[in-house]
Amino acid sequence: MSVPWGQVHFRAADASADLPVLILLHQSPLSSETYEPLLPHLASWCRPYALDTPGYGESSPAPEGWEVADYAAAVWTCADVLGAHKAMLFGRATGAVFALEAARARPERTQCLMLYGFPAYTAEERAQRIKHHAPPNPPKDDGSHLQVLWNRIKGEYPWMAPDLAMLSIRGYVAAGADFAASYRSIWRHQGRPGKPPAPMLLIGGTKDRLYFMFERAVALFPGAEAVVLEGATDFVMYQEPERLAAAMAAFARR
Repeated sequence: MSVPWGQVHFRAADASADLPVLILLHQSPLSSETYEPLLPHLASWCRPYALDTPGYGESSPAPEGWEVADYAAAVWTCADVLGAHKAMLFGRATGAVFALEAARARPERTQCLMLYGFPAYTAEERAQRIKHHAPPNPPKDDGSHLQVLWNRIKGEYPWMAPDLAMLSIRGYVAAGADFAASYRSIWRHQGRPGKPPAPMLLIGGTKDRLYFMFERAVALFPGAEAVVLEGATDFVMYQEPERLAAAMAAFARR
């Protein structure tokens, strides 16, 4: 779709035009490809659109210096192009922050909010990550930058099968040498606790690398519903799409 800063790529599934719209936001530095197995399982109760975050996947780069508020505003720009006055929002990790702030900015347009692996960093953790995490990895003539990516992915996910590792590699490569622009936006972001801006579901997976933050997230948003998926990883939408879809559908229908 065409937007003021370029193009936003998205994936969708055929669904009835009478159903509500669901916009899905992925974790960085990957893309909407992580949602491909999930989309068909959502189409019986919504019209799902998985967006590539600006600067990731096949979307145009975000303008320099974008903050969380800019990524959040982009959600509604895309919703306008899709003809959706209201939408349900789903976000994973970085995408969860963008989804939350999109809902806070436009609560009248947000039907509900579902967040998987919300990154509830402390101020100290955010400062540490800004200083040390995810330095740029420019291309090298000998291709050693690709080995850096492979080592990074397998270091974070030693259990990961080659097909999922290759999906991750595609995300890193598409994002370019500096793949952490959206990361830095959430580390700079002064998140705040409070009542959810719309009916909210917090989902935690016990094998998710962000699961240690789950109770923090629950404490931040009094009134939000919470559900734990035993054994679910960061990639439950790719590995167990029916299971995640069932949890999402049960909440959305309520």
